[in-house]
Amino acid sequence: MSETRTEPYFSAGETPAGAAHDEGERATSRRRRRRNRLIGALVVLFVLLAIAAVVSIVWQPQPAPPPERAPAAQAPAAAPAAAQPEPPRYPVAPTQAQQPPLDMSDATLLAGLATVFGDGALSAYLERSNVVRRIVATVDNVPRRTAPPAQWPLKPAAGSPATRTEDGRIVLAEANGLRYAPYVRILESMDTARFVELYRRHYPLFEQAYRDLGYPAGGFNDRAVQAIDVLLATPALPGPLRLTQPKVFLQYADPDVERLPAGQKLMLRIGPENAKRVRAKLLELRAAITDPALAAVPR
Repeated sequence: MSETRTEPYFSAGETPAGAAHDEGERATSRRRRRRNRLIGALVVLFVLLAIAAVVSIVWQPQPAPPPERAPAAQAPAAAPAAAQPEPPRYPVAPTQAQQPPLDMSDATLLAGLATVFGDGALSAYLERSNVVRRIVATVDNVPRRTAPPAQWPLKPAAGSPATRTEDGRIVLAEANGLRYAPYVRILESMDTARFVELYRRHYPLFEQAYRDLGYPAGGFNDRAVQAIDVLLATPALPGPLRLTQPKVFLQYADPDVERLPAGQKLMLRIGPENAKRVRAKLLELRAAITDPALAAVPR
């Protein structure tokens, strides 16, 4: 007798028993895969969050450190007190006389000098511009090595120095003193009392001109006394004085003589007889401008 096999078939709404078992396994597998994917995503998320946290901690701006306290500023050391100028040794009391402006004082000084020197002899030799400034500059230059003639209040002596030859060398001739004889006579004609009166009356002008030379403390009368002292200290040298002419101008052959102050070299140049007469007048003038009465305020 033959066996009849019936093939399974699916009717609507029903699942065969074997098919139901397979479908359950597949559903379980799908759930497991979804769970694994979720766990992986969470792990990645936590890792990203952790990295972000680390980065945020490492890179977040740190609070600026408090500024270092600057060391307390130390008070600057007190500057040494400026040396106070010494008071003048030979002061001249201030005058109440009305003064012209220094640069317009020539007419006043020239008129005054005409009363000091006799016979009007001075006018032929006197430079008539910047009289006070020239006198002050020349007095200031007496103790120096040079005294530029352009600043002299008197015109230079005419002619050239008188020389002669002795043993093949140039020497200053005795006749050279004749060139300075007119100046010595003018000096001797000076009325010292009138000169000091004029000097005192217009001393503010002399003081201003001296300050303009770069002496802010003033004290021109002290400088005038110093200049006279330099002239009086001129050494007495046996003549004739030897000269040399390295270029254009004559010089003293002895280096020690050439290094003397300008005023002393002039005293040697005018000759011993003239120097003796000048010395006498200088002593008279020095006594007058160092007289303590000059420092007393006139009444």
